[in-house]
Amino acid sequence: MDVSKACESRFSCRKYSREDVGNGLIEQCLECARLAPSALNKQPWKFYVTRGELKAQIAKQTQLFGANAFTDEAPVLVAVTVKPRLADKMADKIKHQDFSSIDLGIAVQSFCLKAAELGLGTCIIGWVNAKNVDKILGTSLGEKTKLVISLGYPACEQPPKRRKSTEEIAVYLS
Repeated sequence: MDVSKACESRFSCRKYSREDVGNGLIEQCLECARLAPSALNKQPWKFYVTRGELKAQIAKQTQLFGANAFTDEAPVLVAVTVKPRLADKMADKIKHQDFSSIDLGIAVQSFCLKAAELGLGTCIIGWVNAKNVDKILGTSLGEKTKLVISLGYPACEQPPKRRKSTEEIAVYLS
């Protein structure tokens, strides 16, 4: 699959079949995330792949105020954490730019595009009780959950994409 096809086929899936996702497929997604670029090559991310009871506990932390009930049916939830390094913290103070979150976004998008190529559905969930997820996962000092990715075989059709036109999002300057 080419990049354009992956971008076209990737959508926020909110309905999953109960079929489990094999570790081999997950490892392919993780490999694409691992290859993602990061500022100063710090690679500040970690992907926690959860199933079963641990996944159920994480799912509850994504369902704040009744949102994201679909995480109960997703066979896999991947909690993604960031552990900023000193250089990241300095850049944030000096440039007012959170490079570790930008890096995380690039890695997560790489993971999700590979999942789309493999016929898997994903939804990137930022509405998460991160402190509770950190406790459940036992993350290390300074490591913080930023988001959760639901992962599984879609049990729905891809909805039509509603996006702004190129003219609305791009400006050509000379």
